[in-house]
Formats: sequence, structure tokens, C-alpha cells
Amino acid sequence: MRHDRHHDVAIAPLLVPMFLLLGEPARAADADLGTPITTTAEIETLMTGNTLDGVFEETGEFWVEYYCESGKSLYDFRNRISLGKWWVENAQVCFSYDWSNYQHAQCFALYQRKDRALSLVAVDKDGARLMTFRSNQPVPGDPYHLEERAPHGCRPEPSV
Repeated sequence: MRHDRHHDVAIAPLLVPMFLLLGEPARAADADLGTPITTTAEIETLMTGNTLDGVFEETGEFWVEYYCESGKSLYDFRNRISLGKWWVENAQVCFSYDWSNYQHAQCFALYQRKDRALSLVAVDKDGARLMTFRSNQPVPGDPYHLEERAPHGCRPEPSV
């Protein structure tokens, strides 16, 4: 089979825009997310000792979470406070909660808009968006008093 270099040159201008378009829906949809926050130091600064509150994009439901300095988190969703753990891994913030006995971890890319509002975006192995949590800008401390309302608050849980 003969390889026709002219054919490649003629097709290349068509393939490049088509390739870009295939990736474009995700980029266009993500354009309103803001700037990716990828360093451990930046993520920890935004999270540690702060509260995020906002909307779970897929359902429109309100959520709030306080990020303890100990690496614990107190997550209020549907008026139920879950105890969690948070950490930074591979340029993402990751969480695991008591309702899964801390066995299931979910990691999120973190984005910040110019107004300091945040978005936490989880994707599957193929890059398709699984869930997005939109947040107002981080608020110092625990204004929702989650630590008072949660068993053990930010303190270590007693051994079983």
C-alpha cells in the first residue's frame, strides 16, 4: 500500500480542528470553573480551618463542610453531619467519610474563580464529570457550628 504524503497534508487541517472539538465540550463546560488550584500548599491554605458552603450542581441541594486542621472534615448534607477525612493527593483534594467506614475515597480537582468562589469537580477514569460541588469563597472558622453539632467534632474519634 502506497503512503500518499499529499493526502496526509490535505487531511491534517481537518483532523486538528476535529481533535480540538472532541476535547472542547469539557473545556467549554469547565471555562466557568475558574483557575485550577493544583499545589498542595494552595489547596491546604484554601481548606484548612475554613468552611465551604454551596450547591451540589447535579441536584441543586445545599451543602456545607468544615475542614479541621487535623485533617478531619465535618460535612453537612441533607441535614446529616458526616465525619470525614480530607487530604491532598495528585494535585486534588480527596475525601473519605464515616458512612463508608472510610473505605471509599473520592478525589476532586479544585478550581477558583476571580471572586474566590470554588468548584470541586470529580471525574471518572475517562475524564467524564461525575459530580460538581460549587462553593462560595472559603470562610474562616466554623460559622455553621458543625464542630458543636458533630460527634467528637474535630477531635480524634475514640478507639473502638
